[in-house]
Amino acid sequence: MRLGRLLVVVWVWGGALFQVGCSGCGDPPVTYGLPGGPGELCADGLRNGDELDVDCGGSCQPCVGRDDTSGPSGCTESACAAPTCTDGVKNGSETGVDCGGGCPACAEGESCGGDTDCSSSLLCLESVCARCREDAHCGAGFACRAGVCVEDDFAPRVQMAFLPGSTVLRVRFSEPMVRDESAASMLNPDNYCVELTDETPHECTPSDAFWLGTELSLVDPNTVDIQLPFAPGNGRYTVHVSGVVDRAANGLGSPRHADFEVGAPLRLMSATTLVRDRVVLTFSRPMQAGPDVPGSAGCSSSATCASRYQLTGASALGAVLSARVLAPPRDNEVLLTHASAQRGGQYTVRAAELQSVWGERLGASPLDRVTFTGFGPLVSTWQDGPVQVDPFADGVSATSAVAYRGRMYLGPNADGTRAVGMDQDGVRPDDLAFRFRKDTQKLAGSRSSNAAGAPFPSIGFAGCRENSYQCGPDNEDGRARFAAGSFGATEWLMMSGSRSGGGLDYVYMSRDDDATLDMKYVDLGQALEGMSARSFSALGILEGRTYLGVPLSGDARRPGLLALLRAPAETAEGLEARSNGTGACNPASHDVCNLAAHRMPGIGAAGSPANPARTVGIDFVGEFNGKLYLGNNGGLVRATVQRPLDYESSPAHWVSITPSAPEYRAKQSLTTDKDMDLEPSDRAWSRMAVFNGHVYLGRNTPEGPQLWRCDPERVSGPAPATAYDCDAGDWVLVAGNGKGDGQLSQFDNPRNTRLTLLAINRGYLYVGFDNAVDGAVVYRSAVEVPASRSDFTGQGGCVASTAGCAGLGGNGFGQPSVNTRLGDAVTLVDGERGFLYVPVSGGPGTPVRLYRQQD
Repeated sequence: MRLGRLLVVVWVWGGALFQVGCSGCGDPPVTYGLPGGPGELCADGLRNGDELDVDCGGSCQPCVGRDDTSGPSGCTESACAAPTCTDGVKNGSETGVDCGGGCPACAEGESCGGDTDCSSSLLCLESVCARCREDAHCGAGFACRAGVCVEDDFAPRVQMAFLPGSTVLRVRFSEPMVRDESAASMLNPDNYCVELTDETPHECTPSDAFWLGTELSLVDPNTVDIQLPFAPGNGRYTVHVSGVVDRAANGLGSPRHADFEVGAPLRLMSATTLVRDRVVLTFSRPMQAGPDVPGSAGCSSSATCASRYQLTGASALGAVLSARVLAPPRDNEVLLTHASAQRGGQYTVRAAELQSVWGERLGASPLDRVTFTGFGPLVSTWQDGPVQVDPFADGVSATSAVAYRGRMYLGPNADGTRAVGMDQDGVRPDDLAFRFRKDTQKLAGSRSSNAAGAPFPSIGFAGCRENSYQCGPDNEDGRARFAAGSFGATEWLMMSGSRSGGGLDYVYMSRDDDATLDMKYVDLGQALEGMSARSFSALGILEGRTYLGVPLSGDARRPGLLALLRAPAETAEGLEARSNGTGACNPASHDVCNLAAHRMPGIGAAGSPANPARTVGIDFVGEFNGKLYLGNNGGLVRATVQRPLDYESSPAHWVSITPSAPEYRAKQSLTTDKDMDLEPSDRAWSRMAVFNGHVYLGRNTPEGPQLWRCDPERVSGPAPATAYDCDAGDWVLVAGNGKGDGQLSQFDNPRNTRLTLLAINRGYLYVGFDNAVDGAVVYRSAVEVPASRSDFTGQGGCVASTAGCAGLGGNGFGQPSVNTRLGDAVTLVDGERGFLYVPVSGGPGTPVRLYRQQD
C-alpha cells in the first residue's frame, strides 16, 4: 500500500539531484540527475520538486482547492485546473486575488501593476490600489478631492514662502502649477511682487529693500525658487502672486500671498505624505545630513530616530526607522520612513535636536511641529475612528473649532501659538501661526498691558510668564476661542482670550488667510469699564454685528452683553472702540454697545424677574429669521428687530421667550460658578440649531438634559408674539424618556448627564450627550420635525427608542473610557457634501480627539 512519496532535492551547480520514493510503499529510492532550474519541473507532467500536486503547488502555480502551505499530503495523480478570475487565489496574470491583469478591477488595498488594474475611483500607487492623496497623483486637469481624482475646478493658493538660502526665495503652491514659457507660468517673474508687510495684503507696493531678479528655477511641480541679486535686510516681507494658473487653467484663489521673515529662526514648515510609510518634511533651511551625527536631520537606527522625531495622530505609526536629507536644491527636505502604515486621518510630526547646515538650531514649539494628512482612505464617518488624536502633540484637552473662508480651523494649541486649517474634507492641512497687534494708544478704553514689544506670537495660556511673549498682548493667560463671520462683504476670524485676574479688555480680529494670521486688536475697554471680566462665554457674528457674552461673578451688572458694530479699518492696527457705557446705544457714534443684559427679564441680575445666580453669563447667541436669540440659566430672550439697541433705552427691542411649558417649569436650569474656561457641559443652554424652520435648544438641569423645539406658528399673538418667531408658548419638549423621568431627554440612559452637541449637517439634526460611564453618545434624525426618540437613529441605523441602541460610531466613538465629553462642533458644506467636526476628550489630562462625519 502506497502511503505517500518521499521527495529529497539537492541543488548542485545549477542542476538538481532528487530522490523519489514512497514512504511506507517499500520502493527503494531512485536518484535522477536533471539539468536546469526548478521552473522546468513545473511542466514535466510529474509531481516533483516541492509541488503539492502534478505541476502545481509549492514553487509552481497554485493548486485549486488545496492549501499551498500545508506540505505533501498523499500520493495523487490529479492535475491542477487552469487559473480563473473566481478561484480565490492570485494566479495567472492577476495582480491581486481574482482581480487585475484581465480580471475585474481591483478594490482598494489589492496589488496592481497600473491604474487599469484598479477600480475607476482608485489609482495604482506604490503597486497598491489606493485613493489619491494629493493633486500630483492625478493627471493634468484633475485634482484630488476626498481621495478621488475629479475634474479640477478648484482654485490653487499660495501655501508658503521662505528663504532656504540668503539669496533664494522659495514659494510653494497648494497644487502643481503651469510651468511652461507662457505668461501664466509659475516661472514667469512678472507674476511676483515683494513688499514689506503692511495692513493691505491684497495690494503690493514693491519695497526698495527687496528687488526681485529674473532667474526662476523649478524645485518640484508645486514649488519655485526665485534667485535674488543680493541678500535682503532683516524684516518681515510679503510675496504677492498673480497671473499664475494650475494645470487646469484655474487662477489663484485665496490666499494669493504669503508672509516670510528674513532672519527668522529655523523651523519645520510642512509635511507631506509620500506613500503609506513615508513622509517628506520641509524645513526653512538646508539641513545637516548625517545620518547619525549630532544635530543631523538624518538617522539610520530606530533609537537615534526616536530622539529626533515623534509621530502622533489618527493611528499609531510605529517607530521611525530612518530619515534622509534629500539632495540639493531640496536639501531642506527630509524623507522620513516609519514602521506602520498610515490611515486617512491626520498626523503631527515633531522634530527635536536638529540643526541647519549653518549651525542654526531648530526652534521650540510651535516651530518644531507640523500636521499632515495620511496615506489611506479618508475618514468619512465616526465609525472610521478619529481624524486626529492630540492635534498639536502637546496634550491639549480642549480646543475650539470654527468654519472660516470655506475651511475648518482648529485651535489654539496649549501655548496659544498655533492653529491648524484644513479643507472641508480634512485634507491639505496648513499649520498656522499668529501675530497679535498691541494697543499702544489710549484713545478709548485702555492700552495693552504686556511690557514686551509687539507683535506677540501667543494669545496666552494658564501659567504663562507675565510681561513676556508667552502671554498675550494684554497679558491674557487663559484658554482662547474662535468665532467667524462677515462684517459687510468681508469675512473675519475672531479670537478671544482670557485673563485670570480680571480686567479683560480685548478681542482680536483678522481677515488674513495665509500661514501667519495677523490679528488686529479691538479695544473694548470703554464697554467693559467697571466689570471684572475674565473671559467671554459666547461669541457670534450675526447680521453684520459681533455679539459677545461676558460672564461675571457677584457683579451687579451681570451678565455683560456687547454688540460690536464695526470691524477695524483696513489700514489700521486695531480699533479703539467707542462705547455707550451705561447710556443709550447710538450706532452713528458708537463702535461697540453695551446692551444692558443685566436688565433683561430672567437673564440679568437686575431683570424682572431677576436672575439670582452669583455667576451669570450668556450661554449662546444665535439667529433665527434675522433676529438675535440668547439665553442663560435664567431663561431665553430674543430681539424683536434685526439690529437691537440696549435694553435700558429700547426695551421694546427685546422680549422674554422663556418656555411656559410645564416640563420647563418643573426643572431648574443648571448654574455654574465658572467665569472662564467654560465647557459646553457648564452651560444651561448648550447649543442652538435651526432645522427645517424650527429652532432646537439643548437645556441642562441638575437632574439631566432636555431637548426643546420651537414651533413658531403655535403662538401668533398678542404682539410682540408672531407666527414667524419663537415665543414663550411655542416650545415643546422633544424625545422625552420612555422610562425613568419622562421630563428629561436622555434617550432612556440616565448616564447621559449633559446635552452638549446640537448641530445640523445636510439633512440631519445631531444631538449628543456627555457620558462619563458609557462614553459620549450621539444620535441623529432625518425626520422633518423630530418629536420622539423613535425619530432618531444610532449606530448602524438602529432606532434610538430600541433598547441597546448605541450612539453613532458606537458609544464613546468606540473608546468609551477616553471619549466622554463633546466639544463645540462645527459644520462645513462642500457642494453636496456636509462635514460635521466634533472635538472630543475625557477632560483634563486627556488629549483632544477630532472626529468627522460626512453626509
